[in-house]
Amino acid sequence: MRLSTNNMRMFMRKDGKRGGPQGGQAIVLIALLILVLFGMLGLAVDSGRAYVDRRDQQSAVDASALAAGDWYENFSDLYGSTLPNAKAVYQSNLHLYGGPTSDVDTTTFVGVGNSLQQDTDIVTYGGGYALTIVATNTQFNGYQFVFTSTHQLPLAFMQLFGGNPNITINATATAIVGNQRQTPALLTLSTDRCSLNLTGAATLTLLGDAYSNGTACVDPNLQEAGNCYGAAGSNCSSATYYCYNSTPGFVPYPPPCNPGDTQGQPVVPAPTLPDPAYLAPSVPYYSAAQFYNPNNRGTWTEMYPGQYGTFHLSGGSGSCAFLNPGVYNWTNDYKSDATGSLLSNELKAPREQNYTAPGTTSTAGIQFWNMNGTNCAGDFSVTVTNGLPGALGLKHRSGAGNWGIELTSVRWDRFIDPTIGPNPCFGSPGCRRESAPSACVSAGTDDVSSAALDVHILKDAPGAQYYNVYVNPNGCDGLQDNFAFVNRFLAPGWNDFGGPPAFTLGPYPNGGAGAILSSGVGGYPCGAPGHTVCAINYSALSPTSLCFAQTRVSNCQAPDNEIGPQCFSSCPPPAGLLSQENGAFSLQYPPYTGGDVANENYCQVSPIPGNPSSPCATAKITPGAVQFYFPNGSCFDQNAQGATYVYSGEQYNWISIYSPPANTCNNTMNGGASTQFIGTIYTPGANWSISGGDRSPLAGQVICYTASVSGGGSVGIDFNPNYSPAPPAARLIN
Repeated sequence: MRLSTNNMRMFMRKDGKRGGPQGGQAIVLIALLILVLFGMLGLAVDSGRAYVDRRDQQSAVDASALAAGDWYENFSDLYGSTLPNAKAVYQSNLHLYGGPTSDVDTTTFVGVGNSLQQDTDIVTYGGGYALTIVATNTQFNGYQFVFTSTHQLPLAFMQLFGGNPNITINATATAIVGNQRQTPALLTLSTDRCSLNLTGAATLTLLGDAYSNGTACVDPNLQEAGNCYGAAGSNCSSATYYCYNSTPGFVPYPPPCNPGDTQGQPVVPAPTLPDPAYLAPSVPYYSAAQFYNPNNRGTWTEMYPGQYGTFHLSGGSGSCAFLNPGVYNWTNDYKSDATGSLLSNELKAPREQNYTAPGTTSTAGIQFWNMNGTNCAGDFSVTVTNGLPGALGLKHRSGAGNWGIELTSVRWDRFIDPTIGPNPCFGSPGCRRESAPSACVSAGTDDVSSAALDVHILKDAPGAQYYNVYVNPNGCDGLQDNFAFVNRFLAPGWNDFGGPPAFTLGPYPNGGAGAILSSGVGGYPCGAPGHTVCAINYSALSPTSLCFAQTRVSNCQAPDNEIGPQCFSSCPPPAGLLSQENGAFSLQYPPYTGGDVANENYCQVSPIPGNPSSPCATAKITPGAVQFYFPNGSCFDQNAQGATYVYSGEQYNWISIYSPPANTCNNTMNGGASTQFIGTIYTPGANWSISGGDRSPLAGQVICYTASVSGGGSVGIDFNPNYSPAPPAARLIN
């Protein structure tokens, strides 16, 4: 039965009575619910606006803090360019086109001894915005910029419900940029007493600052061409302060200082410096297992990058070893106490020239690969063979005369980490390296046109895969520009199927010591099999031309000469101890001469980029560079006559020895070795003990946990920005 309206009303009653007092409750509930819903809607709207405002401010301070770091890195002008440009970025991001309503700057000094300058800039804008910039010069830690943005955001709804009409929204960003000009030459990270310790008759000469997070315990034998920084209680005032300037390779000297030079001073107490936290990203790309195979090239040992187990040269096991480029992962220590040993990646010519008399028969006072008594330097001789058919012979003008012959060592090397670039050395055959020229060897021919010059390799130069031969028709006249490129020849024991890369045929000598260079390519063909130079007349070799360093065609001049041994902690250098150095950095295309195109000063492999004042500014790879890596528990121990002389490179951030912070080894470098690490020794958890007569400079920079120099050693650390980690680019750290 269908219910009527009256029946429904009766059904809704209780006990048959009308419920009048309950009427209208739903309306009240709905009204209250609407009020709550409007409150929630207002909260959602205002919260959303606050979120967007916070996001916009965060983006603005991130961008402006990074901009401050970039501007300071490039111009180092805080008030002239850095802060104005950073504030402009902030204003642009938040669309504050009206500019600031106030701008107040203050300067104070903070940190230990109030030694760190801190500038604060408080800027207000219309619309309730304010920006606070705190710029702190943390010295070695770089310049730090803290940007804090504050906005009084008007609330749209919440104030209707009794809340505040505004809410404070803020955002903070911190950027830091490195400052390489203040990088210490020696940094000990330990805060303990005497974390830097110099005792006894040991002499430590530093070009750059000495910095100890703990107390520095030194004496007048610390010859400091920079400042000495240490914690309270350091006796940096006892050091001997030398004169210096910022020129790379500068030789410190005792005061009085010349105009423009600076004398260092003690800075005690000094703020604590953090570990710079450098990385070694290329290690995984050199994981092949390797072993030491002495004299696998006959008169020298060729070593390959990768993982080595226990490596210990002792007693009579020493030899000279050429290190092919890459990362050497010493998984279970690196020990060398073998008399007459030398490990290096330096490429040198056989019969190394004397830097004071290039183009003559004079050889170096001590050839590099003869250092430390190794007697491994390459050698060659020249003979004349007569009786060739007339069209193949040499002709020396209208009569008899002398020819001058020089050689350079040549090889191609790769860098196989694909993550670092641009990398011109990644693909085969890699980057070409050519050493400085050898001393000149003279050979005379008679007034005939049937002679050939034969170059005999008496001993292969370590690392040489090829030899370039240069001939001077005037003999060994001392005029280096008169030597003309003739041909490139495979070194004995190597083959290449007509072009690089070369590969070994077996141990040297292949065919016996004195093997003749023949079948040359790239210049003047010699049609007489088995001979080195033929089918050239006097006039063809003149004039010579200055070529792009990576190009060798007929009559190109030889690379740059060697330069003198480095004078540093002991001047003049001890006779018979230090080798000559490689040519300086230079662009490699005319009118520039190329400089060193084989070793640590070699970087610019293209004729297009670069400028004379900074030829390596765009380079990312140093061909031939080596890095030593020591994982946790693996230590470095070099004693007696063991010698290691290696250079690192751009691709390794110039870190020549790397161990992670967890490696807490006690490393030693003792004895009279001719040892040098061109680059930075970065071992933040390790302790170093140096004693004996190690020559200087030991390295370009040392960062370790503690360092102790004792005994009678003459040790130097020569900070050179050309061979040190690049200052970090501007980056956000918070």
